[in-house]
Amino acid sequence: MNYTIICDYETSERAGAGDMFQVAQLIDQNGVDCTHLVDVGRHYRSFEEVARTIAAKTGIKASDIEFDDD
Repeated sequence: MNYTIICDYETSERAGAGDMFQVAQLIDQNGVDCTHLVDVGRHYRSFEEVARTIAAKTGIKASDIEFDDD
C-alpha cells in the first residue's frame, strides 16, 4: 500500500522534538484521506514508526507500506 505523507516538522521543532515530525495529512494511492489511521498529535521519529501505527489499525504488514513524502 502506498501513501503520500505530509509531515509537519515545525510543530515538533517548537515542541522541543526537533528530530521528529507530526503527520499533517496521509493520503492513499487512490487519493483518499487516511489521516485517521495515525495519531496527528504524536511526534514520530521515522516513516517506519508511522507504518507500524497504520499496520496496527489496518492489519496490513508494516513492511508492505510505502510512503511518498510531499
